[in-house]
Amino acid sequence: MFKIGNQGTFETLPDHAMAIYKGDVIAVEEFIREGMDLEKEISLSKYIALTPLDIALITNQQAVVKLLVEYGVNLNVKDNPAILRAVRYGGEEIVRYLHQKGAKLNGLSKVKSSAYDEAYYGNKKNMAVVKELGLDIRKYGGKTLRRAVSDHDLQTIQYLLDEGVHINYNEPDMVYPYKATPLTVAARNNNMKMVQFLVEQGADVTIQEKDGERAYTIAISQKNEEMAEYLKSHEPQDFHNLSNKLHLLKSYKLPDELIRFLTEGLRRIDLPKNPSGVGYIEFFHLIDTVEMKLGRQKLLRISSDLEQYSHILIVWNPSKKMIGYADIEHQEHGTISTFEAFMADPASYMDNLLN
Repeated sequence: MFKIGNQGTFETLPDHAMAIYKGDVIAVEEFIREGMDLEKEISLSKYIALTPLDIALITNQQAVVKLLVEYGVNLNVKDNPAILRAVRYGGEEIVRYLHQKGAKLNGLSKVKSSAYDEAYYGNKKNMAVVKELGLDIRKYGGKTLRRAVSDHDLQTIQYLLDEGVHINYNEPDMVYPYKATPLTVAARNNNMKMVQFLVEQGADVTIQEKDGERAYTIAISQKNEEMAEYLKSHEPQDFHNLSNKLHLLKSYKLPDELIRFLTEGLRRIDLPKNPSGVGYIEFFHLIDTVEMKLGRQKLLRISSDLEQYSHILIVWNPSKKMIGYADIEHQEHGTISTFEAFMADPASYMDNLLN
């Protein structure tokens, strides 16, 4: 069996790949002279294909890497620059060698991973190497910081912050399309120590994600009272003033019955057994409701937890003056009913919505 990094383990390898895997420089050079295309991927299985340089870098065959460079292999292929494999799988020597031979430091993968991201996933020592070589850590390190927070990697977090990476980084990507900050990631992970650490380091507790969530409202949804109280203590007092909130929501034209429901009592509806499997819906206090937009539609999120369906939110639609839903996963929204009708038979409406 032949293991090639995180690409997989293979029972056999094609001759070209086998020579590279074994570091057989003589055989690889002979294949090159016979016409092996240095840029063409070698198929290793039905779904996995790698270039000769990919294989050499992943298996850390430095002599083969240098041979391929001597024969003019492209080090800066779009979406697959050599430096990314080097910092993930190799050591400082091969990173410096490739850079000296023209490998660009700022190349990105298909999923927009930078050299800092790839070094973080593999050889973390290479983060300091690419920084020394000139890759702007403040520009490219934010995504890595957010991932390190998700992984609870305090050592890497501290290093990145010490090097000037912005603690409030919130650019969207494939993992966090909703513009999460390191702090909102920590809140979603229910990581109280990380939340406290980031706040102490200067994280802005008021920054909202794309759908209007901020760390405090996430803590409320997570039912983490300790975290919610801690974050509340660091937010402006106006955020938690009922009169101020009513003024801010004036344009939503909330019915009096909904205002009373969101300001009095338990704000929880327990549903009888139903096909949707939803046993309860919990709602925010009016003060904690979240203003959001889906497309051009302004909505007010009023639910904090819909059992089993974290991606479905119950909202107030001001343009329709009705209770509605927002599907965050599919970026869809729609109306359900008037508030009075919904409260009279919530189980039926939820069953219709979900099934």
